Amino acid sequence: MKESSDHTSISEWINSIENGQIRSLSRAITLLESTRTEDTHRAGNLLKESLARLSATERAPTIRIGISGPPGVGKSSYIESLGMHLLSLGHRVCVLAIDPSSQLSGGSILGDKTRMKRLSTQPNTFIRPSPSQQILGGVTHATQSIMSLCELAGYSIILIETVGIGQSEGAVADMVDCFVLLNQPGSGDELQGIKRGVLEFADVLLVNKMDGMTKSLAQQTLQSLRSTSQLINHSLKNYQVPTLGVSSTQDIGITESWQAVTKFLEQAVAEGFFEHKRKLQQEHWFQKLSEYYWLHYLQAARHTSSFRNALIKEIQSGKKNVIEAAQEFSRSLFNKE
Repeated sequence: MKESSDHTSISEWINSIENGQIRSLSRAITLLESTRTEDTHRAGNLLKESLARLSATERAPTIRIGISGPPGVGKSSYIESLGMHLLSLGHRVCVLAIDPSSQLSGGSILGDKTRMKRLSTQPNTFIRPSPSQQILGGVTHATQSIMSLCELAGYSIILIETVGIGQSEGAVADMVDCFVLLNQPGSGDELQGIKRGVLEFADVLLVNKMDGMTKSLAQQTLQSLRSTSQLINHSLKNYQVPTLGVSSTQDIGITESWQAVTKFLEQAVAEGFFEHKRKLQQEHWFQKLSEYYWLHYLQAARHTSSFRNALIKEIQSGKKNVIEAAQEFSRSLFNKE
């Protein structure tokens, strides 16, 4: 199929995505992730048509789950076990696995598909590794747009695996319906530090590796985490964040962890919190896309490159300080020659 920007070709492309054509979905995601100037307009047309198609049809909302945790905690293993469980319940599962990008080459490892060997071979499953592009939290302007395409393709649950752990994971929490935080055995002492901020985003807390030689340490961490989580005031009133132990390799606690997610979602829907979060997701999406289009405009404007270079030279020669130059450069964007 020729991927032209004209309406007919875009409509045909959307039709093939809606009909479950994986190749069409993959190529559409590649287009949305592209940073090439010539792809921006075509990607915008594709997304507009997708959103129009979604709004024109009645369907149950696709549930968006964010899954985070430090490197080595077993996020991919947990997602694979959870994904297999969800398939057994009749769901169609999409995994968006954010991989770290190299600061030197810009490339990414993109290895989650090989780490999820069982899940990747199952029908009704789509696994898409995406480069983080050095964005904190790993989510880019395209992440929510990609989720919309996956919803159009008929996936009932989208699992987003993040790069790692940190305050930036709030960016992920802003675009999902439920945020699950995985913890390492022995991580109890860290909870008062950087993780404390992340705990405030969590809707479900898990301690992984509840098996073998790490079981005793995992149980200690579980108790520590339960004590700490009681001090966190969740945004959903009268909701106590559940803390559970799981083993991805032994399939221990996987069913219970999903039950905890569904219980949270049921309470969120009943109290209007789910709808509130969806509105916040739209606001976050608008902000991300606006920033992207603004930067795209900045880079595409003909006069900016030479003028910016001239200002840098003036800074380096001492004729202007950084503040003056930045303000002058910003004003120039609204006074095009």
